[in-house]
Amino acid sequence: MPQAEPFRSWATFSFTASSGRVNECDLFILVPRGLFLVELKAHPGRLVNNGSTWNFHGPDRLRTIDNPLHLTDLKSKELRSKLSWAAGKFHTGVRIPFISPAVFLSAPSLRSELDVGQQTNVYGRDDGASGLPRIWQDFLGLPPQRDSEAARRERFELARALPDLMKRIGVKASTAHLNFGDGWNLAGRPLDGGPTWEDRLAIREQPIREEGRVRVYLVSLQATAETRNSVERAARREYQVLQGISHRGIAQAREFRDHQGGPAILFNHRAADLRLDAYLATYSASLTHETRLELVRQIADALRYAHQRSLYHRALAARSVYVSCKSDGSNPVVRIIDWQVAARDFDSTSHTSLGTPSAGGDHVENAAQVYLAPEFEMEFADPVDLDIFGLGALAHLILAGEPPAERRSAMIERLTNDGGLRPSAVSDAVSEELDGLVFRATRADVAERLDSVDRFLDELDRIEHAAATEVSAPVGIDPLAAMAGQNVDAEWTVEKVLGTGATARALLVRREAEDLGGAIRVDRRVLKVALDETRDDRLESEADVLAKVGGGAVVRLLDGPRKIHNRTVLDLEYAGERSLGARLRGDGRLTYHELERFSSDLFTALDQLAGKGVRHRDLKPDSFGVLQRADRSWQLVLFDFSLAEAWERDVKAGTRGYLDPFLDTPRRPVFDNHAEYYAAAVTLHEMASGERPRWGDEMTDPRTTDDEYPVIAEEVFEPALKGTP
Repeated sequence: MPQAEPFRSWATFSFTASSGRVNECDLFILVPRGLFLVELKAHPGRLVNNGSTWNFHGPDRLRTIDNPLHLTDLKSKELRSKLSWAAGKFHTGVRIPFISPAVFLSAPSLRSELDVGQQTNVYGRDDGASGLPRIWQDFLGLPPQRDSEAARRERFELARALPDLMKRIGVKASTAHLNFGDGWNLAGRPLDGGPTWEDRLAIREQPIREEGRVRVYLVSLQATAETRNSVERAARREYQVLQGISHRGIAQAREFRDHQGGPAILFNHRAADLRLDAYLATYSASLTHETRLELVRQIADALRYAHQRSLYHRALAARSVYVSCKSDGSNPVVRIIDWQVAARDFDSTSHTSLGTPSAGGDHVENAAQVYLAPEFEMEFADPVDLDIFGLGALAHLILAGEPPAERRSAMIERLTNDGGLRPSAVSDAVSEELDGLVFRATRADVAERLDSVDRFLDELDRIEHAAATEVSAPVGIDPLAAMAGQNVDAEWTVEKVLGTGATARALLVRREAEDLGGAIRVDRRVLKVALDETRDDRLESEADVLAKVGGGAVVRLLDGPRKIHNRTVLDLEYAGERSLGARLRGDGRLTYHELERFSSDLFTALDQLAGKGVRHRDLKPDSFGVLQRADRSWQLVLFDFSLAEAWERDVKAGTRGYLDPFLDTPRRPVFDNHAEYYAAAVTLHEMASGERPRWGDEMTDPRTTDDEYPVIAEEVFEPALKGTP
């Protein structure tokens, strides 16, 4: 750059926009042609794109990023806004022209194969070897479009004023915004960002080294009260809906606090974690069919866990899933993030109290749009339908290796023409059965779409079982990776994957044996497998509890703890095809006779526990199996004792909506028998009505209301159960 007027430049600086966003900038430059904000990327190798996702195939590894032009354009607008404010106040004769965004790919070895649409405002080195336009000769060094005397004078006045204007808007290096909470340091550059938020990697060195991710919600200083409230509600909602949620497949929100004038949330995160689309791009060549199916299953498992707790994501997309894995991409573990437009119904199993009428698209990043159901923006769109579509769209990405479309309009057109998404349209590697499963999950007509995650997983089990019978599976496969039809040891074959929780994975297994009369007898049991060695003690504690109370209305411990493939495993009695929770969600309240029978089972289970001095700590419909006995009658069986030996002062352990709201007070600082009976009473109410009793509004803390009792849904009880006037 010539050392002469009117050339000016500033490199590697940050400024705080009026929106509250802290923008990191690589190069801001004034040349005769105009003002430009240039983002620099130095990734080497061959560059190709899949839509707006860029993949740099370098000599050492694959690097995946989103096209940085969109974010640079946003920075350009915010920088011009700040400079215009400063000029109006301190240099009234100076006009700030439009600041054009650009991307400079500076690696000498870069070879670009970007398509025409993605090459817009993207430049390479001046030697021309990249295949891109040259940054100086074809762009920054070009003569001005207007070269009149007035235009030259305007440029020189701007050049003289810019140094002062940049100081006025505070471009000096500052790290105050990088300090968070108690000893956490934030990375200088964001991991990701959306219209109203940005994520930064967080590291704390003391007392032990920890990694996390902080989501900072951006609240404009000039925002209207309505806009500010919308952002703050989204932040608080994302934190609140995740309280009491404990599943390895769902982001754990650890802390909520104010940061630089706006709300922020600290999540568990590892620096090596990859977004799902980046993970697929990085390891696509080495991913087996079984690994792809496991990714789909993990996402579905996490959604099923969430739905069982009345939590609905509503905006599931590739950017909403992170993957932890080994250095070679093996053993992936997914984690769903981005719950800022989620709904959680704390007080009822019906969908009538979900809160906001629409999904809140203002807080959803544009890149997510191609995964969202066509009815996403409709008022009162069913959150289950939205999540089923998102699950199917992600399955399309995982199985076919490509998103449903590059733009939302193209995705909608595809749905209009085909009625749903078929990954076989872009990949011959997808089987007819999996193609049909994705199609049924993404039907444009919600009446024809799969109606639950349970149904999706049942079909996935059936497909996996059929595939396993065609290929001889090895004996003794890792039970954490086993699919339907595969053998976990010499005796037992997986019939169905029941699900994964915070502690363990549950497998329904079977074996066939010949009895004394020569008839074939089928035995079934559940294998509960610890997710890793840190959960072994939880299963060992559960085994100790079940040894005391198992049998009758409580699931029996049949064997264990024992080791399979070096995993800690409990062998448990099978508690039935589906849980009481699934029965209530699918068929509604119990009939009078079912209620009479099942409530008796519930009290029998409580009596068994009380007789041995044991508390379950997580009583709810999803903790009871509906078992058909040998005489073909039905019975409730209580299972999942993973919290039975939780510390009594941990009054938050359990499932929100069934936790006694009057715990954690001076009079009741620990979990007690009353809390156990409260959960049982809520479960009974749900059995009789299909919903939980209410304490005021959806998010109301009953301790802050004047109500002495919750509102009982007596109007939907069976007539014989209703009280007299």
